[in-house]
Amino acid sequence: MAFWSQNKPEPEKQHDGSKLSTKSLEEAYQELTQSKGKTPAIDLAIKLSDLILEHAIKERASDVHIENQGQNLRVRFRIDGILQDMLVAPKNANIPLTQRIRVLAGFDPEPPTTFRNEEGRFQKIIVGRPIQVRVSSFPTVNGEKIVMRVLDRQQLGLALDQLGMSPDTLAVVKKLIRNPYGIFFITGSTGSGKTTSLYAMLKNISTPMINIITLEDPVEYRLEGINQAQINPKTGFNWAEGLRTILRQDPDIIMVGEIRDYETAEISLRAALTGHLLFTTIHTINAPSIIERLFEMGVPPFLIASSMLGSMSQRLVRKVCPNCAQKAAPPSETVVNEFVKNMDEAEAKIVKELILKEGANYKIEKGCPQCRNTGYSGRTGIFELMIMNEDIRKQVLAHSPTDIIKRTAIQAGKMKTLLMDGIIKAREGVTTLSEVIRVTATMV
Repeated sequence: MAFWSQNKPEPEKQHDGSKLSTKSLEEAYQELTQSKGKTPAIDLAIKLSDLILEHAIKERASDVHIENQGQNLRVRFRIDGILQDMLVAPKNANIPLTQRIRVLAGFDPEPPTTFRNEEGRFQKIIVGRPIQVRVSSFPTVNGEKIVMRVLDRQQLGLALDQLGMSPDTLAVVKKLIRNPYGIFFITGSTGSGKTTSLYAMLKNISTPMINIITLEDPVEYRLEGINQAQINPKTGFNWAEGLRTILRQDPDIIMVGEIRDYETAEISLRAALTGHLLFTTIHTINAPSIIERLFEMGVPPFLIASSMLGSMSQRLVRKVCPNCAQKAAPPSETVVNEFVKNMDEAEAKIVKELILKEGANYKIEKGCPQCRNTGYSGRTGIFELMIMNEDIRKQVLAHSPTDIIKRTAIQAGKMKTLLMDGIIKAREGVTTLSEVIRVTATMV
């Protein structure tokens, strides 16, 4: 919508990295390449890999892409969900960077001659704290491509009230996660913060008096006071078997990393009926469509209606840079009418009123050195919370399609859609309308 944009680790000496260089990654790389002949190749590779990780932490990158592009080495960081070039320079044969990362990840130093899925992980002390790195290797026609997922406990250790929920949504969620039994679903695209939200909920209710057990694939972070188990299909410890075992462990609260099939769904929902509180994720486009996804798996309507507490869909939007953001005028009524014309009538009316309502503090991105000329810095969540009530329960028992359940949730359950929550954050000047549209485009 263009109109919005107008308005196991090897033993070694760990590098602290608490004093980060102010040089760019390109400048640091040029300095290293000039050290050739003076410094052993492996030492150069160690320095370069450490530099890349230090800059990744400094820039709050979630992923690091190391690619061979012809004669060039290309390093890209995913910052606030968007990939950005950090280093594009001629490759230096004297710096065996990929071999260094392969050894850290537990791979053979040289890539296999035939394709083999390679995944590993390692931990280093960066910026004075332990950073876990998950490594994936992929063969391309230009050579090996490595992607490192940077797992920073500080980023994941957010409290429930730091996720970006509005006060009314936060209050409902805090009440909901204290139910004695039932199942609560979270949905969202890959990288939308689902795991962060689940961990925040568990930490909010964790006490010595309750037994919390999680089933995850993989266990990315260790949570104090919580019993975490990892799926291992090779030993037969799959989702369904894991759940059956957990139910014999006297749990109060269970977190299932993901529901993918009928067996896992059926065990989970029946456990929710027999006095357990469950949290889980499922892949759908929005909160109401979770019900249809369960229908597709073969779960009977009565089981959904009687065990489901609610569902929440979430996405991450970039926050506008506070240093360079500029005020923006609201879009005209004509433009808004064009935007909402294909929406459900009830939803369109609310969206139009939200956008045009007076008192908005709309901002537009500009760009400055502080935000790397993107206009944005950091991210926050937008949320769509659907709470099961009698009206929605009737629609579930009637096997109603998603659009009917969504309309009922908006009208009878006062549900704010992802788009609505995003518009509210744009009105507050937290993000921009163009960013909200970019993230929620598939819902419009």
